[in-house]
Parts: sequence; structure tokens; C-alpha cells
Amino acid sequence: MREYLLYIKACGGSIPRVQTYVTPSFSVDRSFWQEREGCVLHVIGKTSSLALAFSLRAMVNGYLMEQVGKGRMLTDGYVKELRELAVSSVCEASGLYGREAVSVQDRREKEWFSWESVEESVEVSYRGSKESGKLPGARLGYSGGRELLRRSSSHENSQEAVLREILDGRALLWDEVESLLKKRGVDVHDLSAILHSFVLENKAEWRPSIRFTVTKGWWRNRLELVCERCGSAGEKVEFTFCHTCEQGCAYCTACLGMGRSKCCTPYFLMDVGSSLLRSAEHLQNVARLEWAGKYSADQSRAAERARCFVANPRPGLAEFLIWAVCGAGKTELLFPSVTEALAAGGRVLIATPRKDVVLELAPRIQRVFPGAKVIAVHGSSAEKWEESDITIATTHQVMRYHRRFLLVVLDEADAFPYHNDPILYRALSRAVKKNGKLLYLSATPPGYLQKRLVRKGRSTLGSSGPIPLFSDTHVLLPGRYHGAALPVPKILTVQGLHKRVQTDRVVAPLIDTVKHSLNEGRQVFVFVPRVDDIDRVLSYLQKWVPAHAGEMAGVHAADPMREEKVLAFRKKQYTVMVTTTILERGVTIPRSDVVVVGAEAPVFDEASLVQIAGRVGRSVDDTSGSVLFLQAERSTSPKRAFRQISQMNSLAKKLAEQRGPS
Repeated sequence: MREYLLYIKACGGSIPRVQTYVTPSFSVDRSFWQEREGCVLHVIGKTSSLALAFSLRAMVNGYLMEQVGKGRMLTDGYVKELRELAVSSVCEASGLYGREAVSVQDRREKEWFSWESVEESVEVSYRGSKESGKLPGARLGYSGGRELLRRSSSHENSQEAVLREILDGRALLWDEVESLLKKRGVDVHDLSAILHSFVLENKAEWRPSIRFTVTKGWWRNRLELVCERCGSAGEKVEFTFCHTCEQGCAYCTACLGMGRSKCCTPYFLMDVGSSLLRSAEHLQNVARLEWAGKYSADQSRAAERARCFVANPRPGLAEFLIWAVCGAGKTELLFPSVTEALAAGGRVLIATPRKDVVLELAPRIQRVFPGAKVIAVHGSSAEKWEESDITIATTHQVMRYHRRFLLVVLDEADAFPYHNDPILYRALSRAVKKNGKLLYLSATPPGYLQKRLVRKGRSTLGSSGPIPLFSDTHVLLPGRYHGAALPVPKILTVQGLHKRVQTDRVVAPLIDTVKHSLNEGRQVFVFVPRVDDIDRVLSYLQKWVPAHAGEMAGVHAADPMREEKVLAFRKKQYTVMVTTTILERGVTIPRSDVVVVGAEAPVFDEASLVQIAGRVGRSVDDTSGSVLFLQAERSTSPKRAFRQISQMNSLAKKLAEQRGPS
């Protein structure tokens, strides 16, 4: 069981300086301060709950600043007063915890938190040396000193550099740090001590995975718990009695799939080194782009504006939106930006909401950047701990990075689960290196991104005025790469639509549309709002289009045959696929049409319907097709989707007219 010690560092001089610290290895701190300045370390106490130690540190720091501001000196009597204050604060926190932890089965008859006061003050004399800033092993108060870290094979780099390289730009729980070192063949005798030396040198941060604070209220005080990894709080943080720290604890249920984040577990964040120290020849190879495609004039302008954003060193210009319609070739637009970041010696992250997109995108990126190391990171990935130049990851896996990437790209910023999820937004922002760039890629950017990044003073979608085509923080690409217009949906209202389908009564627009597409040798996406609707609509179509009944299938997110069915649809073994919104993005089927049954359902918002319509006419040899929205009652989302698609077509047409014949 690890213990954490809370102490106050007091330095003399004309202006006394005091600061409170939490340490797992007091001897490391003592040696560290010896190398820098003379001071007195007043120990307050120790506990096995890291969250409790950090909570007390915040309380003591606040109290110290208040009293020092009044001119009060840190006397022995004042230190004793602070120790007593810590004890009373532990009792209060324990009482508040007990009041909240009503569902914990293993109830405590005594205090929920353990705390041991330590009445000890250590005077530290300054030892100036040529090695100032380092912690030589001979001066550490634990066995082995700087020789704690050993590699199984000889290595020319210093042992500290090896560990820094492994943890560079990562945000990991304690167990994850140990797992990563084990995978890399690194043996650490006292990991907490050597990692804490990084913290003291301001090369890293560490926090409790779950922090708590006592919030004062006019009615009564309460205990607030927040997950440091994902930012969740409230009902998403579960109270428990922990058999690791043997006291009251809590863990986060929101990010539980990423490992258990709890009060007694350190959360370690290592800053990226100033440079990856690569040769110019190596950088040239890593950034080499081998792509035989060509941009249209509009694509070229959009890609160049994004590249200039990445190359721009201007402080504060950290976010950029590529707003490109479905089928505009968004992935290809990224190539110059990725090249720019790699050539500057940085790493690149492309985050996307779904695992299947990660698996499809990684080999595509590897082909065009053959000199770069590209890895695919998702929940079951074997590559998640590897080093890379380009990382393609699901948005949840981004929580394991800390200021690591010079360029972070979020593909499909409006898609589930990223859209409106503060957990993933927080993780993405934290993955960007200091002075790095965050680039959003979307065909249907959410309103908050439009408001933040599309030039102010100009109207956006849904307004009658023009949409700004570009600014310092965005570029709009309203046309597809092949130059043809986006297929405009047809909206039909069918009274009693769902009851008609359920009772196998004729819905002529649905039956006729599917038959016409199949007779033309085309394939059909049939979107439904709920999983329960899949079998019902599938049976209905098989009854009314019996000639193709054996070529029809249904699929949803939890379908164990999902990947096999989608692959069979791509190979035209199925000609009709009844599906939920899981296929609204990332799937391109040449010569396909779309029908939405129940377009009035809340799940089909404007962005979803635009994406669904975008499945049609994507290929250069098939630029048109039919899109039918069937609704049981009048709804605003289909109208808005119709208006957005029409507006983009109008903009693309105006741009083409301005350019003239190509």
C-alpha cells in the first residue's frame, strides 16, 4: 500500500516563500531541494489516499496564502496549527463521505479516511554543485538512487532519457505506466520515486485519478468528486470502500472501460520533450507524400488554407475547421497539413469516432506516407502502446495522450460519440502539444463549431445570407471532387406510415423506389430509426419485392455479423441493406440509392439526414442517384437537410461560374 506525505516548503529571505507539496518519496524531495536552495520542510502528515492528500494540500495552500498576505510568519506554533487544521479537515471529509456513501456495502463504524499526523521539520542546506538540477544516486535517501532504472540491454542514452522517451506525451494511470514499461522491457525498482523526480523538475504532472474537494454551502457542506482523466462528476463517480488503500474511495464509471480511475491511483501526465531530435534526412523521409491523385481547383485552395494554418506560428491560432460536403474528398485534403506537421518534426493524430473507420483509414494513410510509422489505436488494438509518427485512433483512446501531437485532426466532429460529449472534447484538447494545432473535419459541423470558427459577422446555414467560404479559422468546400451536384432528397409524408408497414399494407413510394433502383442494377440503403424496426421493414420489403428477397439483409451496431454483412453489401452479395444510422458515414457504395423510413424520428436530425443523403452519387462514374425521405408526419429536420444540400449546390454552382470553363 502506497503512502503519500504532505509537507510545507518554507524558504527564507527578504520575502519568505512557502508552498505545499505531496510526495510518495520524501527523500527524493529532500535531495531535490538540497540541490537548489536552503529551506525548511515541515511535514504535516501522511495518508494512503492520494485524493485526500491533494485535497489537504489545496486547503493548506489557501490558508497559507491568506495568512502570509496578512504578514504572518511560518512559526512552529503556526505549523502546529496547520497540522491540527489538517486533522479537523480529514474528520469533516470523512463525515461528508459517510453521508454520501449510503450505498456502500462495507460500511465503516469509524472514520472513512486514514490520516497520520507527523510532527517533524527538516532543515535542508543548499549544496551547490556543477550537477545542479539532477539527483545523483549517492545523495538519495533510498536504495539505488538514480540506478533505480535499468534496461535489459545496454543503451547509450541516459536512463532518465529512456524513461522520458517511453512516457513522452502520455497521460496514464499508475497501472498503465507499469504495463507500458513492462512491454518495453524496462525494470524500475522504485517507480514512484523516479517519476516524482520528473514532477519536481516540472517535466511532468501527477494527480489523483479522482480528486475531491469540500465545497462550502449556505445550507451544508458537501463533498465533490471529479475524475481527472475524463472530467466526469456526480452520479458517474461511484463511492466504494477500497481494499487497495483500505479506506473510503471512489471510481469513475464513465471511463471505466479505459481502466479504473480512483482516488488512490496516481494519474501521471508527461510533457513532450522540446524536440524529437530527428535528422533532416529522416524528417524528409517521414514527411514524404506518395499520392498519385490530383486536386480540383477548389480542393487545392481548401487544402492549402489548412496547410497554411498548420504552418502558421501565430500564437492563439490553434483551431481550424475544414467544412467539406459529403464526397468532397476530406481525407485527401489533409495530406498537405500532415506533411507540414511531420516535416516540422511533430507527431500527428487523426481521431475518429468509430473503430471501423480507424481500421479503414490506417492503411490508406500508410500507403501515401510510406516513410512514416502509422498505427491504428482502438480498444482491442495491439499497437496502442507503440511509438508512431501518425496515430489513427478512436476518440476514447485519445484520453491516454498529453500534449503529444503537433497536429490533431478530428474527423467527423459532429458524429456520435464525440458530438456534445465534454469528456472527449477535453481529451482531444489535452492531446495537442503546446503551440500545436487542432483541425476539425466535417460535412455537417455542429452549431457551436460554426459559431466559434466561421467568421463572425457573416451568416451560417439556416440564414438567408451568404455562407463565408473562408477565414483565418475555416474553409468551406461546397462541391464534390467530381464537380457534380449533391443529390437533393425528395420528401414525402405518408399518413400512418409505420402502421402500414407493420400490417403489410402498401406504401407505394417505398415499394416503387426500391423496385426501380433494383431494376436499374443499383443497390439501396434503407435507413430506419430503431433497431426494432430493422426486421419489420426487412420482412415488409421481402414480401413486396419477392424477386430480390434473398438479396436483402439488416444490420445494426450490436449485430455480431456486422462486419461480414457490410462487406457482403460492398461486394454486391446484398442489394438492399436495412440499417440504423451506423451506416450514415464512412461507407461508399457505388451506384447506390437511399430511402429513409421514418425521417421524422428524433434520431434523424439535420446532420444525420445530410450524411445519409451523402451516401448517393459519390463515385466519379456515378454522380447521381435518388434520395427519398419518408415521414409519418411533417418534420423540420428533413426540410433543413433539404435546404442545406440545396444551399451547398447553389454555392458550388456560383464558384464554378466564377472560375469559368476549366
